[in-house]
Amino acid sequence: MSLERILRLRHTVAFRLTVWYAVFFTGGMLVVVIAFSLLLLRGIHHVHLSPYTLHELLEAYLKFFGFSIACVALGSLFVGWFMARHALSGVIELTRTANAVAAGTLNERVPVKGRQDEIDYLAKTFNIMLEKINDLIQGMKETNDNIAHDLRSPITRMRGVAEAALSSSSSSEAHCLLAGHVVEQCDRLLGMINTVLDISEAEAGVSKLDIEEVDVTEIVQDAVGLFLPMAEDKNITVQIQASSGVKHYSDRRKLQRILGNLLDNAIKFTPSGGFITISVSSDTKKITIEVKDTGIGISEQDSTQIFDKFFRADRSRSEPGSGLGLSLARAFASSLGGSLTVKSSSGHGSVFTVTIPRT
Repeated sequence: MSLERILRLRHTVAFRLTVWYAVFFTGGMLVVVIAFSLLLLRGIHHVHLSPYTLHELLEAYLKFFGFSIACVALGSLFVGWFMARHALSGVIELTRTANAVAAGTLNERVPVKGRQDEIDYLAKTFNIMLEKINDLIQGMKETNDNIAHDLRSPITRMRGVAEAALSSSSSSEAHCLLAGHVVEQCDRLLGMINTVLDISEAEAGVSKLDIEEVDVTEIVQDAVGLFLPMAEDKNITVQIQASSGVKHYSDRRKLQRILGNLLDNAIKFTPSGGFITISVSSDTKKITIEVKDTGIGISEQDSTQIFDKFFRADRSRSEPGSGLGLSLARAFASSLGGSLTVKSSSGHGSVFTVTIPRT
């Protein structure tokens, strides 16, 4: 057992119960042994023994006394640990279920032992709460699906009519321009609807994950290659600082969209001649991806809202976009068990940090 794990055990309820039981039991046995010793010594005084025999008897007794105390202490530790683990088994199951639900397994439930004790009552109450949460999430998902379907259908029909007008030989140039604009806006609306649904599913923990072994460095390089023409058009230098072969089991598509949104955001708000640096680092516990730019930065007031859906700072109103990119990136990072944070100040660029745990 590692030193770190031993130090963690010191703060557990099981450890405290074990120590309490061991101290109580050992103390009780010590009182009994001392009382027995006093009675024995009292009896010895009434028996005429030679000093040598008395010395041997006392020495043997002290050895027996020390051995007995050691055995009692070790035995009480073992019994105390067993009883504590048995008493807290329901809490361990509760923690495991809570972690599974937090990871997105909403159908997980706490097993009820049938002992009709406080732990069973807690497990039943917790399961009832999970059922209600699951019903709410499923209701939200169905509502979102219905809204999405109701919005997609008329927009798709509008797009079809506009495409028909574009392909019609009788349409004038003005009509063709108008139809093209309608098609463009329909595509934009459909994209926004799909993005909002993706965010809602990820935040609700019902987003499906296609887990596979991915090379994070390779995904970063591919994303940079995709956005490099946009950066070059604005005379922005993009650099990668990453060691090769940073591999991890994750969802490739979600990682790609996280990086794509962060790079798109960095290019939009970095002026000509600026720099964007993407770094990848890893250790035994996590993988960290940083996207650093020399752009306009984010004010302290806006930084608290930057990940909110549809939020756009005043200075970004002139830039194209829907205000969903960063919200989607954070939701996807959370669905992978990680996080997305930002450090920025107005006029001094921004650093977006994606952290994904290896466990």
